Amino acid sequence: MYAAVLVAGLVAAPLTTLALFLSPRPRAGPAVRRLLYAVAATVAVTAPMIAVLHLLGTDPAWTRNSAGLFVLWSLLWLPATRRWAARGHVAWAANTFLYAGYLMFVTRWTLDSGLGRWGTAGGLLLCLFELVATLMAAAYLWELCDALGTEQWRRRITVDRSLELARLSAGRPAADLPFVSLHVPAHNEPPDMVIETLEHIRHLDYPNYELIAIDDNTADEALWRPVQAWCGRNRVKFIHLADWPGYKSGALNYAFGELIDPRTELIGVVDSDYHIDREFLRRCVPLFDDPAIGFIQAPQDYRSWHTVPYLRRLYYSYRYFFAVSQPSRNERDGAIFAGTMGLIRLAALREVGGWDEWCITEDAELSLRLLRAGWSGLHVDASMGRGVMPLTFEALKSQRYRWCFGGIQIMRMHIRSLLPGPRTAHNRLTPGQRWAYLSGALQWYGDLLGLVFFGFLLAGAVNLALGGDQLFRRLTVFVVATVPVLILLGLLRAVALLRHETGATWRDAIGAFLVWQSTAVVVARASVQGLFARRAEFLRTPKTGEYETFGKALRANAAETTLAGLGLAAIVASLSRWDTLSGPLLAGLLVVPTLGLAAAPYHSIAAQRAMLPPELAARRRSEWQRDRRAMLAGTTAGVVIAGLGAAVLAVLSLLSAPGTGVVEPPRLHPAPAISRSPEAPPSPSVTSPEPDISPSSSPEAPSPTASPSSPPPSSPPPSSPPPGSPSPGSPAPSVS
Repeated sequence: MYAAVLVAGLVAAPLTTLALFLSPRPRAGPAVRRLLYAVAATVAVTAPMIAVLHLLGTDPAWTRNSAGLFVLWSLLWLPATRRWAARGHVAWAANTFLYAGYLMFVTRWTLDSGLGRWGTAGGLLLCLFELVATLMAAAYLWELCDALGTEQWRRRITVDRSLELARLSAGRPAADLPFVSLHVPAHNEPPDMVIETLEHIRHLDYPNYELIAIDDNTADEALWRPVQAWCGRNRVKFIHLADWPGYKSGALNYAFGELIDPRTELIGVVDSDYHIDREFLRRCVPLFDDPAIGFIQAPQDYRSWHTVPYLRRLYYSYRYFFAVSQPSRNERDGAIFAGTMGLIRLAALREVGGWDEWCITEDAELSLRLLRAGWSGLHVDASMGRGVMPLTFEALKSQRYRWCFGGIQIMRMHIRSLLPGPRTAHNRLTPGQRWAYLSGALQWYGDLLGLVFFGFLLAGAVNLALGGDQLFRRLTVFVVATVPVLILLGLLRAVALLRHETGATWRDAIGAFLVWQSTAVVVARASVQGLFARRAEFLRTPKTGEYETFGKALRANAAETTLAGLGLAAIVASLSRWDTLSGPLLAGLLVVPTLGLAAAPYHSIAAQRAMLPPELAARRRSEWQRDRRAMLAGTTAGVVIAGLGAAVLAVLSLLSAPGTGVVEPPRLHPAPAISRSPEAPPSPSVTSPEPDISPSSSPEAPSPTASPSSPPPSSPPPSSPPPGSPSPGSPAPSVS
């Protein structure tokens, strides 16, 4: 029965995913129509499901039960997906049905496979990791179905809506508009870049605002004195803070407490490399007419990326969060405040006590406290400012480290507020808000989980190289078919969604996916350290390397290069066992993570050799000098951890003692009753039952005869489902 449910999911999930991407965007309609269409689509999906099960010779009762279970599963999700079009609903129901069916099947199969004590323990541990990966994949799947399937966006501020707000704002008298204090913090930034940012802000089309430039602990006077002089000439407030604690949040707290105009009602933060559109305040300030709004956040966007392939791929990897994740979170009032290009109500900021200085992602942490206090936030679709992305790959890893470490800090410090429970006066978070922030933090562990699966795959390759076969899971046609389908579905969903929502080409979307994968080691490191370390070194992201050589790229990405080399060796070892099911499957599963890790030194070289305008090239040289030492220290630790993990799994593979006896392959119909003749005593020999599952000519998992003269059955390879990968936020999408 488990096998029949799994096959039903394998039929439904690809079909509904394809329909989700190929169908036109849904138009809003009445709820009753959406309900009827969802039920009709569910029934329609059961037709190919039943047809395939019939062709495979499945028992008719099991076929009916599998189809009935899918219909029931789909109906149970209707309340949660009531605002989605039918295609979004059935895609969610079919894919989660496949996840559930796979987990039930592999758990039962692991327990029934007779792998011995160590093999069964390893198999159950693999099942546990697969469960976690499935939950992460479900979180990404929800965002996908939300983005492509929602008919009615209740809270979305579209581009047209923000333009309409700007027109209405232009007709209001200046006295009716709130006073805004815009803060530009800077640390060791080139003065010309900071001055350009201040110039753009000075020319905003808004009557009531002030501009404050805050230099945060820059030791070199040649960097901050020119900015001070420019501010003096243009009547802009400027402060240089020396030996001031708290990093960026400490500087913002000083401005918030000491420098703002008494008329201030709203505070905005702008990074020192941003060029802001003149209508930014006109389009965003009217949203605060709703007294419940505590903050708004517009997308972080970037400039000077169109002609540079590496920067183009990096740009689309950033765009995913603001194009997909934020709108989905915003529907449940769970958007985050991302710092630059955001506005905060002064009264709300005062109520929660200002910026917390213990967290290195102080902006996202602030938005959680605002929501917990009962304020609401809004995400705005329109891009109204563009900054400079990290111009070296090392700086990108430094930035990803900070984002991940800060996300885990937030989860650790606020975990009680995020767990399910009643709303109280001290915690007004709704279930949707709690899920948005908790799942957003947990998704950072997708990269760590991916490396764990990679370790299982390496252990399987070691076992193959030593003459073994199947280690943590015996292979069957169902496993061999399901694992590639899960991986391909995850990859295609991630790349297709990125292309669909950002306008990227297929080539750039695949490149953006590899950017996510190539930072897996540093994100995994941060996700572990964030659980235990109260503070991490504040790895600032400067916007300004020297010319890269191949040797420097390998040294700067030592952990990724080492793991990619191990992955390549494991692929070669696996392909040497082409005579088994284990070898080709294991080699195929190793390809994607190995390519992702190998992309790290490639991206390092591509970033350094990209042709940039003179001012950006100068910033890139400075960027390399400031990030190299920190990143080399971190990746060395990554090499050690990765090596130890692979060694432990290799030892486990050697200790595994597969059980003896016959393991009957799973069936698509009940096993026939066996009758014996009373005259003929049972034979003492043990024979392997004939597989009876489908007309496929694919060989079954090796289940050798366990006669005294035969060698014990070999151990199988890891059969890993796709690891989840974090979003932009984000955190990388999952490939499961």
